[in-house]
Amino acid sequence: MNSVIPLFLSFAVYDKTDKGDKPMGSAMFNIANVLAAKGNTKGKHAKGGGTIFVKIQKYEEKGTLRLQLKGIELKSTEGLGLGILVKPDPYFELHRLTIDRKGWDLVHRSPPVRNTLDPVWAEAVIDLGTLCRGDMNLPLRIKVFDHEKNGKHVDMGEFQSSVNGLLASKNFSATQDINQADLASAFTLRIGKNKKEMGQVVVLRADLIGMETVARSQDPAPSEPPKQDPAPSEPPKQDPAPTIAAAPIVPEVAVAYTPPAPAPAPHSPQPPTAYYAPQPTAAYSPQPTAAYYAPQPTTTYSPQPPAGPPSYTPPPSDGAPFVPPGVAAANAHQHYTPPPPPPTFEAYIEGGCLFNLAVAIDFSASNGDPRQMGNLHYASSWGDDKNEYERALHDVGSVLAKHDTEQRHPFWGFSGKFQGQIRQSFQCGPNAEVQGIDGIQSAYRSMFTSRSGMSMSEPTTITDVIKTAAHYAKKKSVSSCIDGCIQFLSQFLH
Repeated sequence: MNSVIPLFLSFAVYDKTDKGDKPMGSAMFNIANVLAAKGNTKGKHAKGGGTIFVKIQKYEEKGTLRLQLKGIELKSTEGLGLGILVKPDPYFELHRLTIDRKGWDLVHRSPPVRNTLDPVWAEAVIDLGTLCRGDMNLPLRIKVFDHEKNGKHVDMGEFQSSVNGLLASKNFSATQDINQADLASAFTLRIGKNKKEMGQVVVLRADLIGMETVARSQDPAPSEPPKQDPAPSEPPKQDPAPTIAAAPIVPEVAVAYTPPAPAPAPHSPQPPTAYYAPQPTAAYSPQPTAAYYAPQPTTTYSPQPPAGPPSYTPPPSDGAPFVPPGVAAANAHQHYTPPPPPPTFEAYIEGGCLFNLAVAIDFSASNGDPRQMGNLHYASSWGDDKNEYERALHDVGSVLAKHDTEQRHPFWGFSGKFQGQIRQSFQCGPNAEVQGIDGIQSAYRSMFTSRSGMSMSEPTTITDVIKTAAHYAKKKSVSSCIDGCIQFLSQFLH
């Protein structure tokens, strides 16, 4: 079994000066520890002073944005605000709204443009997953600063927009003069509580690469379907006429069903010499069509045409009204909302869900004699060499235990025999909970001593230990709720 190699990230902060880069601090983070922290965020004291915070988020390929901005008549922060003797060195930053929508994360910083009030910043290529997490309408804050060598950069104003807002504000093409940008869609920089105007920013270029279709799908005002949809009045004008005329036509065709009337049958018993000769035309010819044919077609055939309405169906027991299939299908097509994706493990952690690692070991006899080399529970004199179960406990448990807030783990076994009776769920070690992975390893080894009184047995049944884990989880949940209520009441009373 291969061991799990922990992954580390090293961060170093430097002060960029004209004489070179001066180290300011560094720190190393274990990725598993950062993922286990609430909000996937963890801080460490840096060597050299200060604290470095690291936040890990899941990366998804969302395409890129090519962006180029231009400042127009920015208000100078140099030379009494007139910019006569010394002009600023402006640069801009892009900040995105945080997941909890309570703050802003810096995602991009442009190089400064030296000594100008009308900077044309270099074109930037920014990953959309980093910029807006793929949400084209996510609020973005664009801030402009005057770069200072001492690091105390001066605020020159800001404005808010989104990726869609930047795309809609692009008004420059390659054939235009860069100095003749249209100010109708320019953004106004504002600063302070009074929202003082500090100049304007024009979007020279805003192009999506690899995400054109996603941008269209997230457009808040799709006008294409209504324009392309033909007038819905044409089909209703043509459909009602044929359907209404089809019903009365069926019984009228049935009039041709006259030949089957057998006239000789009721007269055959009479003697041909006494009855047929005197009244062949007066008693027989007028009567068959009037008395025999007329009543039958309308009473037996015409009320039930082949295309008639279905028979009555009683309403469902819940009292819901009947919805025609065509209407139901149309409504389902128009109003169907796909179910949200199932939450991921990272989503549970970011939401503050508490985890508790519980471990169960299979002590069935099918694992082999623990005293013989090659079996899963074998370990030579319990030295530094770990058997297969111990390696699995260390490699898997050390990763999962990072997410356990208490670092106390219940440890059970199954398929063990005690005093001749097979137990499918029993406590391993002297304590109901052990401390950390080392406590699990120690309790595991104690089960193979004479004091435990256990012998490996059969059959292998995991049902009981799963029920034990479920009961333990329910008990811990109730205990956490009670502790939380007591803590809340204590704070309230104080």
